[in-house]
Amino acid sequence: MNTTIHLEYDGKAARFPLQSPKRKNPEPSVEKRTAAGRVSRLRVFNANRKPEPIGLTADEVAAGDPEIDLNKAGAIADTDLLCPAYLDQKGEVIRDFEEIEVVEAADGTEKERRPRTRREANINDIRPLKVGRLMPVSEAFESFVFRAAYQVVHADGLGHEFLLRLAGKLHEDKSVAVVGAGPKGNLPLVLREKGSPYRAFLYGEVQGDTYRLLLLLSNQELKLPA
Repeated sequence: MNTTIHLEYDGKAARFPLQSPKRKNPEPSVEKRTAAGRVSRLRVFNANRKPEPIGLTADEVAAGDPEIDLNKAGAIADTDLLCPAYLDQKGEVIRDFEEIEVVEAADGTEKERRPRTRREANINDIRPLKVGRLMPVSEAFESFVFRAAYQVVHADGLGHEFLLRLAGKLHEDKSVAVVGAGPKGNLPLVLREKGSPYRAFLYGEVQGDTYRLLLLLSNQELKLPA
């Protein structure tokens, strides 16, 4: 993932690249090959037409393959031009439906059903994300399930100084910083259009002039059932 985050800390705001953390050890390169050569993934149309079986005779199937569209068979699918479609049990496209979010309690029972909220990305708005209160690292890791982690990196010398100071503060205090969106900095983060909301925390490490600043995302809090 490569995107940009707009961050405010200590009265200053700046935009920084946000990327997946680099592996400590590089991921081994695996190449799949057959006797014919290298194998790679490619999305193509399978050309199944699913004709109406009623009225279709065995002679028609043997003579013309009416269940297969030979003009599309094996054609490369342009993923940029495709969009998801929802089908019913008959294979017909459903055009009128409502997306529902199901909220579950800590014991797994259904707690609430509500229409799914259409959310817009908010990590690179005009209004920057605010670095809020600090929380001990041990408390954060014992209280939340982290679904993803992204590394905040600098693009110039001023950005390096900004992030080094922030990471140094977190490293020294052995804390993570709560990060929030909105005017008061108390709203969850949404990374992409129609994405899920996440609680966000910044975790920092410093060694000399080298730093690592991670954005940790959580959508689940650890609580014991009553």
